[in-house]
Amino acid sequence: MAPTARPRNIFGAHLTLQVVDTETLLYDERSHRAWCLNPSSACIWRLCDGRSTIGQIAARASVELGSPVSDDLVLLTLTNLQEQDLLEPGSFTPLPDGLTRRQMMGRVGLAAAALLPVIAAITALPPSAAASIGGVDDAVKNNTAR
Repeated sequence: MAPTARPRNIFGAHLTLQVVDTETLLYDERSHRAWCLNPSSACIWRLCDGRSTIGQIAARASVELGSPVSDDLVLLTLTNLQEQDLLEPGSFTPLPDGLTRRQMMGRVGLAAAALLPVIAAITALPPSAAASIGGVDDAVKNNTAR
């Protein structure tokens, strides 16, 4: 595994974070990409500070989530976060030791099913594109579209 890996999230001035109920919404103003993270994914993402190891992230996430979080669950979550470009490039290598996602989920086990990471990518339009869509809607409503 990657016990010495110290993943870092992409947090910065270009990223907007909003918590809605139990979900965490992230919006990257540079790429106009958005994501919705469930509580376990959001917790692990927040703990990726570039200083903490996988084991340290698992220990802190266990406390924050009130449930045992294994290193394997952290690795599975980090793999998902990396695939969605939510970690700094090079700060984590996905699927260590040649494991597949299916093998990793098997190692996590059914006991942690409630904590499995869910990261949904959302298509987001830049503000300029969203504004132009409103103009199209107005033209259609007024029957002035050609």
